[in-house]
Amino acid sequence: VYGAQLQRLIDRELADWRAYQALSRRAQGNSGRVLATIAADERRHAKRLSTAYFLISGVRYWPEGEKCPPVTSYLGTLRRRFAQEQATVAAYLTGTETTTDPCLQQLFWEHAREAWDQACKIRTLVEQA
Repeated sequence: VYGAQLQRLIDRELADWRAYQALSRRAQGNSGRVLATIAADERRHAKRLSTAYFLISGVRYWPEGEKCPPVTSYLGTLRRRFAQEQATVAAYLTGTETTTDPCLQQLFWEHAREAWDQACKIRTLVEQA
């Protein structure tokens, strides 16, 4: 029932993981460490969603995905990442409202909260740039 929704969310988290990895390599000092931590969080989110997918379907879903495009403008990319985190919050909140599975609702709620925290970290990076 939730397979397609979970696959989209896993794909999104893996794309975010790759994007933050690329950004962390471009950033310097503390900003690079913050972005590397966000990248690790995104990968952890994808793993948790993949686990939920497996528990529901019995099939492991972990796509290799595409490589992240190069970061051409550091601040422009941070701006896009901020908007993406806001969209991710909305997607997870929608998931909590449309899902009847209590475990998925809890997972979606936790991920929405963490995406909000990540958006706040990105805003702070932009303020410091």
